[in-house]
Amino acid sequence: MLTKIINYVKSLSVFKIFIFIFIAGLFYGGISLYLKYTGFAQFMSKTRIIAVKAVSVKIDTVQKTYRALSVIEARESINITSKVNGLLDNIHYREATTVKKGDLLFSIISSDTIGLTKIYAPFSGMIGLSKKNIGDAVSKGELLTSLDEHSYMKLPINLPERILGYLTKKLSFIAITDSIPGAKYEGTLEYVDTRIDTKTRTISAYALLDNKNNILKPGLLMKMDIFLEEKEGAILIPEKSLLSINKKHYVYIVDNNIAKLIVVETGIRNNALVEIKSGLNTFDKVIFMGHEKLKDGSKIKIIE
Repeated sequence: MLTKIINYVKSLSVFKIFIFIFIAGLFYGGISLYLKYTGFAQFMSKTRIIAVKAVSVKIDTVQKTYRALSVIEARESINITSKVNGLLDNIHYREATTVKKGDLLFSIISSDTIGLTKIYAPFSGMIGLSKKNIGDAVSKGELLTSLDEHSYMKLPINLPERILGYLTKKLSFIAITDSIPGAKYEGTLEYVDTRIDTKTRTISAYALLDNKNNILKPGLLMKMDIFLEEKEGAILIPEKSLLSINKKHYVYIVDNNIAKLIVVETGIRNNALVEIKSGLNTFDKVIFMGHEKLKDGSKIKIIE
């Protein structure tokens, strides 16, 4: 075999031998350069320092909330309508004022019966504008005005059945509206229906808002935060420091200028913070910026 190789080499021309040596040299040089590059990359990977931002965990009370939208209604509301056909004889109240139960509102000359038909306020409240003028013809059932009891307003909501487990107790809430900046209404959700709507899979409920200053009006859009759960002394971290991989949650903590990857169990999320139920200690510092460049054991430098 060796003799055949020697004879083959002797049969080659000088040019072919030169080309062979040249190609072999390139091949050897390429392998040598690749090995040097990978070795340098590994070295740099071990010695590279990555700039990150970190923050100490926060110990505070965390609340699990449910945000709902609602259009408020008067606690009691009724449309005042004509009971007969005829002519409007008189309007006995001043529009957009408070009337008492039993106050005379309208008198109508009836074409159905002889004499005047009188309409009284069925309860105390704010009376609206009259839809008719004195002397106008009116028909039985025709709208004359509206009456609303405004001292308390009803805040109706439909709650999803997934929060049914939280409805075993009276839940506190805060309600606000963009129409009245700075105003905040607090209370307890006490009025919850006993059945789930099978079509919408929701539970009807409502709260009452104190409106003795008469600022709130029926039809006003409100935002309502219902507090489902509250925990004191919870470990909280910025939500953006959390990494999620294959349905597991991780964070990087600072350990003597080294990034250490930790598995954590999350809980309530609220106001860009997330509760950590297990995996962190109260003295830990978590990395919330620059962690996308890290791996477990990376050298880091914390910047302000």
